[in-house]
Amino acid sequence: MKAENELIKIVADVLDLEIDEISPDMGPETLEEWDSVNALRILTNIEVDLGLRLPMETFMNAKTIGQIALAIRSNE
Repeated sequence: MKAENELIKIVADVLDLEIDEISPDMGPETLEEWDSVNALRILTNIEVDLGLRLPMETFMNAKTIGQIALAIRSNE
């Protein structure tokens, strides 16, 4: 759950949204602000804020924030 909450904070910050506007079942297909530039910003912030290098392929294949959080937990 911690990874998910941290990721939601990162996504909210990058996309300039409120935390309560984001849920684990959302992702690039459901958040209009999540474009290719912001995707790279999110991935970079995961690395900087969480101290974790998530493979680009893993990140890009994830459809939701929940799936990205699962990948983060798997790589911790």
